[in-house]
Amino acid sequence: MASSTPQYPNPETVQEVWGQLASAASGDAALRQQLLSDPAAALSKKGVTFPSTVRVKTQAGASGVTMELPLPNRPAQLGEARLDASAPSVAVCSSCCCSC
Repeated sequence: MASSTPQYPNPETVQEVWGQLASAASGDAALRQQLLSDPAAALSKKGVTFPSTVRVKTQAGASGVTMELPLPNRPAQLGEARLDASAPSVAVCSSCCCSC
C-alpha cells in the first residue's frame, strides 16, 4: 500500500494571497471576521488549500512570525529513514504581515 504525501501550497502563493486578503479585510468587516474565525476557508476560496492535517490560525494585530510545530508520537515500527521521509516541511514567512 503506497502512502500519499500531503500536498502543501507554495509558500509564496500563500503569502501573496494572504496579503491580498489582509489588505481587503482592512475595509471589509465581514472578511476580517472570516479571516479571524476560519482563515483556511478564506484562503480556500482563493484557491489556496492545505492538507487536512494543517491548522491555519490568525492572530489579530500580531507582528513578527509565529510557528506551531507539532511533534507527533514516534511510531515504533518506523525506522529513521522512513521518519525523515515522512516529516512535513515547514516554511516561514517574515516579509509581510501574516504569520504563515
